[in-house]
Amino acid sequence: MKINVVLIGLLTVLNSCHPKTVIYVQNHWPYCGGKLPDSAEVNGNMEAFCSHSFRVTEGNKTKLISTDEFGFWKGRLDVNKEVTILDIDKTFSIEELKTKYPLPTTNSATELPLYAYLTPEEWFCRCSLDYFSIGALCSKENIKRNGKIDTLTVVINRTCFTGTNPIIKYIGPKPR
Repeated sequence: MKINVVLIGLLTVLNSCHPKTVIYVQNHWPYCGGKLPDSAEVNGNMEAFCSHSFRVTEGNKTKLISTDEFGFWKGRLDVNKEVTILDIDKTFSIEELKTKYPLPTTNSATELPLYAYLTPEEWFCRCSLDYFSIGALCSKENIKRNGKIDTLTVVINRTCFTGTNPIIKYIGPKPR
């Protein structure tokens, strides 16, 4: 019985060595035109990326995390190591994503399509440029320390007309 109490105490001490980490994921939606923007619209808007999964790699350990309805994940990470956050969609092939993200349909057969799938080359290029995944070395610019809690804020820049959809491009007319 005493051994169990000592082990629990030791595990508690070891577990508290790494501070709690909060990851806050936000979408940045750009202003997409149509009229002259006012001062609130010109820089786009930010919104929490809620209920979405990410693959987090810290050092040589990988885990799957999911944000809550407010865009937060809370857990423990060793922020002294390199931390990479990758959207779960980037782990699937383009064929797998086509079943997950069907093309939006047009209203009639005479309308021109507004959307198309990315080609494998465009998908590869988008993966390497990677606006949809973030490789983040936890540095002073993107992590805030507040006592026992480290907060890492991640901003994912979205595109006009397709938003969070990783494999569809807009091919329709642009607003004037």
